[in-house]
Amino acid sequence: MTVALPSLPVELWLEVFRWATSTRGDSALYTTVYRPFEPNSIDVIASDAYAETRQTKCALVLVCKRWRRWAIPLLYEDITIPTKFIGLERMLRYGAVPEGDTTISVSPCACLVRRIGLPYSTTVVTSPQPIEPLKVLTLCSSTEVLARIPDFLLSSAYEFDTECPPLPSLKRLDWWHHNEAARTGGINSLPHVLGNAPKLEYLSILDGDLWPSYLYAPPVHLSHLTTLRLRRVNAILVLQMCHWSLPSLRHVVFDRIDSPELFEPFWDAFGQHIRTVELGLSLRFLMHDFLSPVFRGCTHLEELNYYVFLTHVPRPNRPQESLRTIGLHASTNSAFFHVGSADFWSHLRYHLGTFTEATYPALRRVNLYGDWSAVVGDQQFDELVKPLRDRGCTVDVL
Repeated sequence: MTVALPSLPVELWLEVFRWATSTRGDSALYTTVYRPFEPNSIDVIASDAYAETRQTKCALVLVCKRWRRWAIPLLYEDITIPTKFIGLERMLRYGAVPEGDTTISVSPCACLVRRIGLPYSTTVVTSPQPIEPLKVLTLCSSTEVLARIPDFLLSSAYEFDTECPPLPSLKRLDWWHHNEAARTGGINSLPHVLGNAPKLEYLSILDGDLWPSYLYAPPVHLSHLTTLRLRRVNAILVLQMCHWSLPSLRHVVFDRIDSPELFEPFWDAFGQHIRTVELGLSLRFLMHDFLSPVFRGCTHLEELNYYVFLTHVPRPNRPQESLRTIGLHASTNSAFFHVGSADFWSHLRYHLGTFTEATYPALRRVNLYGDWSAVVGDQQFDELVKPLRDRGCTVDVL
C-alpha cells in the first residue's frame, strides 16, 4: 500500500527525516576535529536516545518505497556488524532491495557507510581462514569512523593470526583494547589498524590497559593526527605512545587518569607540540593536581578546558606565556559543592582568581560552558569576573 504524501519538496522531506533521526550526541560519533566538552562516544551509543534513533531509521524504510529510497542513506550511515550478519554483505554489495522486488533500483549500500561499530565478538579467530567482518570493511572503503566496541559475549577463541584491510578513508578511530584479541594482530591490534589508516585525524582510546607483552609493538606514524582522547590507559600504552610519530598532534583530551605521574614521559615526547588540553568529567582531577604537570609539560599551551567543580585549583610553576583561552564547564559535583553554598563560591573564587595573576599574561578569553544560569545573575559572580574583565579578558557564556 502506498502512502499518500503531501506535495512537499524532496529536500524538505529529507530534512524532516534527518531531524527525526538525530540526537545531540551525534557529532560526538562523527567529528574528526576537536570541540570542547564533546561527550564520550561510548556514552553516546549507550544512551536511550541513540537506540531510539536507530529504531526510527528502521521504521522509516518500512513505510513505503519512496520513504525507503529516501531513508536508506540514514539507515546505513552508521552500522554495527553483528555476530551473525546474514544478508548484510549482500545489501552492502548490491543494495537494500527487498527479496523478490524488481521494481526498485538502488545503488550498493557500502558507499553510504560513514561509521562502523565492530564488537570483539565478531572478530573471534577460530581458524586460519579470513574472518567475515574483513569483507565488510573492505567493501565499505569510504568509511570515516571505526569503533571497536566492548561486549559481553567475548570469546577466548583468538588462536590464529588475522589481517586488517586498508582503511584509506578512515579519519577517526574509537578503540577499546582487548588483550586476548590483540594477540591475533590485524583488525584486533591497535598498531596494525593505525598502520593501515594513513589519513587518521582523531584517535580515541577508550580502554588501553595493555599487557607488558605489547610494549614492543610495530612503529606508528600518523602524519595527520591532530586530536588524541584518552579515557583509560596504563603505563605500558603511555610508553608505547611515546615512540609514535605524531607531528600534527595539537589537542589532547583526558577523560580520566589513574596518576598524574603516569604521563610524565608523554609530556616529554609531545608536550612542545600540544596546543589544547581538556580534562574530563572525573573526580580524579579533583583529588589529584593534574594541571601542574600540564603547565610544566606543555610549553606552548594555548587553550585549557576543564570542569571547574571537578578539578583541583591550578598552580602553575612558571608563567603561561602562550595560554590565551580558558574553558570552564559548569557541571557540578553535588557530593562536594552544592550550587550557591559557601564551598561552591570559594572553589569558584580560587579558580577564577588564579587567572587574574601575572602568571597568565596572554590570557584573553574565559569561555563558560554548560548551565551557568544559577550563577551568572548573582552579585558574587560579577565580583569574581570583574578583575578578569578589568585586565582585558572577555568572559562569555557559550
